[in-house]
Formats: sequence, C-alpha cells, structure tokens
Amino acid sequence: MLFGLCSAKRKQYEPCKHLGLYFHDILYNGKNAGNATSAIVAAPEGANLTKLAGQSHFGNIAVFDDPITLDNNLHSKPVGRAQGFYIYDTKNTFTAWLGFTFVLNSTQHQGTITFAGADPILKKTRDISVTGGTGDFFMHRGIATVMTDAFEGEVYFRLRVDINFYDCW
Repeated sequence: MLFGLCSAKRKQYEPCKHLGLYFHDILYNGKNAGNATSAIVAAPEGANLTKLAGQSHFGNIAVFDDPITLDNNLHSKPVGRAQGFYIYDTKNTFTAWLGFTFVLNSTQHQGTITFAGADPILKKTRDISVTGGTGDFFMHRGIATVMTDAFEGEVYFRLRVDINFYDCW
C-alpha cells in the first residue's frame, strides 16, 4: 500500500509569474572604490580584505549593493538593487551561500524579492529559493535559476536571474 502512495505521479506546477533580470557585481579591490558595488567584510585569518582568499575563497564573506538591469549591459538604466551577502563555504570547490533581496523601484515593478540558498558556482545553472516578497511580489515564492553571464577575473561578474514564481498572491 505504501508503495502505491509513493509512486504516484507528482503534479507539475506552472509558474504564475516570470521575471528575468541581470545583476552586476564589482568587487572592491583596493583601487576601485568609486565604482565597487561589493566588498569583502570577513576573511580567513591573515587574509587580505581587498583580495579573495586562495583556492576556493573559503572563508570569505562579501556584502553587495549591485545594480539590477533588464538586459546584460552594466550601463543600462537600473530597475533596482540586489542587496545582500555571499559566503564562500566550501574548502575544495567554488561554492557560495547566498542571502539577498532584489529591491525593485521602476515603473514596471515596485517591491522586493528575497532569495536564499546554495550556489555551486561552477555549474552552468543553479536554482536558488525565492522565499518571499513585498509590494508587487507580496508573499510570492518560487525558484530563481541563476547563470553566470560574464566575469572578468575576480573583480566583475554578471548574473542572469530567471525567476519563476509558483505561489502568487
């Protein structure tokens, strides 16, 4: 009897709303204070706060306040800010744990979207939980598929974030 319950086909859910955005991160490196949008705020003992720790950056914690755009151009008009932190939490590979909020303030969208989860950076696509929101996104939940769209060394990266909401109020 238990086998029959466990093998039942799961219902496939359709998103109630979709949103695709880009966010652009420029890590402070000691020389770019004028345009940096993120900074290392904690590092392993003896490490430098203007340079990521060696190998997998294990132990670094960075905070960010990055522009969000509708396309992949850093110089496009921002529609909001991505604000939060990432923690490099694995010793032997590039993996981070993310906690951040999209604060949207445009003619198209007003409100916040909150994200949390593991980011196995070396994978082409990664899914991160959408845990809630405010304004136009009040009580929304879903999945954000994150893709590294571009990177320049350890100073700049751009992420494409495709958000599928499955719980829309």
